[in-house]
Amino acid sequence: MGDELRLRAGAAEWREIEGEIVAVDMRTATYLSVNESGSVLWPSLARGTRREDLIGALVDRFDIEPPAAAADVDAFVAMLVEQDLLEP
Repeated sequence: MGDELRLRAGAAEWREIEGEIVAVDMRTATYLSVNESGSVLWPSLARGTRREDLIGALVDRFDIEPPAAAADVDAFVAMLVEQDLLEP
């Protein structure tokens, strides 16, 4: 995986509804549950972003320390990789 992180085109259909992400993996028709942190990260990942920018978004939104934000970003990205939802 390169420096840019991006959701795989066509892999999931999603909408932001009242600050929450509602997503469905189109390949498996699986509903994807995204927590509050994930709801902050998802739109950036849809556009394409860098890990550092995702960390900054969590720091800004939740007023947490960068190491805690980095751990959250890494866990979320790992889940997306496991589900094959990120571009290679």
